[in-house]
Amino acid sequence: MGGESGPSVIVPALLNCLSKHKSVEAILYGDLQEVALYLSLCHDQALLSRIELVHCEGEVLDTDKPSDVIRARTPSSMSLAVEAVAKKYADACISAGNTGALMGLGLINLRTLPGVSRPAICTTFPTISGRSYVLDLGANVECSPEQLHQFAILGSLTAHLLDDIKEPSVRLLNVGVEEGKGSNQLQRTANLLSADPQLNYCGFVEGDGIFKGLANVVVCDGFAGNIALKAIEGFAMMIATILEDLLRSSWLARITLGIMSRSFEGLKHRLDPALYNGAYLLGLHGIVIKSHGSASKKAFENALEVAIEAAKHNLPKALAPLLTDKFRTNQKESV
Repeated sequence: MGGESGPSVIVPALLNCLSKHKSVEAILYGDLQEVALYLSLCHDQALLSRIELVHCEGEVLDTDKPSDVIRARTPSSMSLAVEAVAKKYADACISAGNTGALMGLGLINLRTLPGVSRPAICTTFPTISGRSYVLDLGANVECSPEQLHQFAILGSLTAHLLDDIKEPSVRLLNVGVEEGKGSNQLQRTANLLSADPQLNYCGFVEGDGIFKGLANVVVCDGFAGNIALKAIEGFAMMIATILEDLLRSSWLARITLGIMSRSFEGLKHRLDPALYNGAYLLGLHGIVIKSHGSASKKAFENALEVAIEAAKHNLPKALAPLLTDKFRTNQKESV
C-alpha cells in the first residue's frame, strides 16, 4: 500500500468512495495489521463486507529502480494489485507508489494494446470550457515521433469514449504555435499527425493554450509534460495559499468573502489539484491508475473515481479494436 501516507489516507478514501458506489467492491493489498487498524474505525458491516484484505510484506520504495523491482519479483502490494488486473480478479488497479515500478510491472503483466509500444501517463487538466486530456506526463522522458503519434491516437480515442466528443481536437505542446517552431522531433511528429486522416490535428499549442481549451487532447513527451504538471499544481497551491493569507490578515477581506462566498468557493474548487488526481497508464491491456504519492484523502478518492469511470467504460477493451482499425488503416495508406 504505497504513497507517503499509506493506509491512513487510502483506507478512509476507499471507505468514503464505497459509500457512494454501492456496487463497487475492493481488494486492499498491504500489511494486514496496519490496514485493519484503520478499517476498525468503520462500523458499517455491509460496507466492510465489500472489502477483501490480502496481506503482503514486500514493498516497493520510491528510491527503488524499476528494473530491480521487476527482477526481484518480490510480492508487494503494487505487484499483487497489477497481477490482480492481469488475472481478471480486479477491473482496475490504483497505486500511489513508485511510478517507474508501476509502469514496469504494468508492461510485464498486462502488455500494451495493439500498435502501442509504450504506455503514457494521461490525466485531464481543467480548462475554461471543461477539460483537456494531456499525455505523456512522465512515463517516457524521451519519445520518438512514432510514440508521440501513438499517444495522440490514444488520447483522441479516450476523449471520444469518455467525453463523447465526435472528433477530438489534438495539438502538440510546443514553445510556439508557428509551424517552424520547436525541435526536429516535434517537426517530424507534426508531419505524422498532419498526415493521419483519422486525427483532428490542429497544430501546436503553448502551455497557456491548454487552459484556454484550445484542444481536447494535448500531446508531449514525459519530460515536458511532467514539468508542466508540477508547475501547474504548484501554481494552484500558491493561489490558494495567497487567498487564505489575505483572508486571515484583513477583516475587510473576510467581509468581502462573506458577500462573495459562493463565487470564492467555486474558484477554490476549480483550482483544487486534488480534484485532478488520478492518471491513466494509457495503452495497457488493463486499467492502471497512478495517484500522487503525497495525495490527501480527497485526492486519493478522486483517483478511485477515475478508476471507476474507466472500469465502467471498460476502457482498454473499448480502445483495443479502435486502435487495431486505426493502425491497420494507417498501414494501408502508407503502402
